[in-house]
Amino acid sequence: MNTTRFEFNVSVPRNASGALMIRKLAEQAARYVGAEASAEGFGAEVEEAVHAQMNGAVGSGALPIVVRRSDGPVEVVVGSRTIALSL
Repeated sequence: MNTTRFEFNVSVPRNASGALMIRKLAEQAARYVGAEASAEGFGAEVEEAVHAQMNGAVGSGALPIVVRRSDGPVEVVVGSRTIALSL
């Protein structure tokens, strides 16, 4: 793992704590690649996407999430949506 290439596959509970956990992971990924100024906004966008993906299904199983970077933007995949932080 380095700042240009990484991938994390995680599953989080379908609840507010799971959404917050992914927000914090997205913020850390942004900071890891040197995008400190954009970290909080990126995290908030990711958290909103997680809440939207839950779409009333709070508490029913886990939500798979991918946090990755491959020589381009940091990306968080939530369901069929990809949130990207361009660098």
